[in-house]
Amino acid sequence: MLSKLKRLYGDRRGITGLETAIILIAFVVVASVFAYTVISAGIFSSHKEKEALHAGLEEARTLMVPKGDVIAYKYSVDTTGDDVGDTDGVVKVSFTVTTGLAELPIDLTPAWQLNGTDGNLETSGLSNPVVISYSDSKQLIEDAAWTVSFSGKSNGDNILESEEKAEITVWVVDYQYVAVPGLHYSLGAGAADPFIDAAANLLGARTTFTMQIKGE
Repeated sequence: MLSKLKRLYGDRRGITGLETAIILIAFVVVASVFAYTVISAGIFSSHKEKEALHAGLEEARTLMVPKGDVIAYKYSVDTTGDDVGDTDGVVKVSFTVTTGLAELPIDLTPAWQLNGTDGNLETSGLSNPVVISYSDSKQLIEDAAWTVSFSGKSNGDNILESEEKAEITVWVVDYQYVAVPGLHYSLGAGAADPFIDAAANLLGARTTFTMQIKGE
């Protein structure tokens, strides 16, 4: 009888040991999964921090940053040379810029200006260190005509400085004054000017275009 009880007790010890081993294995598996989750979360977090750091560095290296919307203005354009608008299209594009995180001053002296007397678009006779190119699926204007105006805080010059905002207007067609009908938009006359030259190339609705600002 005693020997039978010993065998039974021994069997119980064996079962208890097996259950303990299963429990330990379960703990190890759970701990491994938890460790993998923690490591994965750490790698993901590090990756996001790295992306944020690179984005910050890119913004810091950027001298100008856009503020607000890009606005395209549509108007009737003279496409036949009779000083009368007959084809609708985008005539100019405006956007506002400020200095980047580095807050370095930027010379925005424009090569074009609006005449103070009649309002027509004309060359300023000044050297422009900033060049703006315009392109779409039909054309490329490497040195587009653009003017600048400052809003809010400004010291009256063409240097964009910290806390100043500059509105840049890119003129994709010419803007001229004649006695009749007065100020009107017209196509360019060829490669010698920085304007769209053909009615078929006017910028219309749902047309993708690109503008690039390059400075010295």
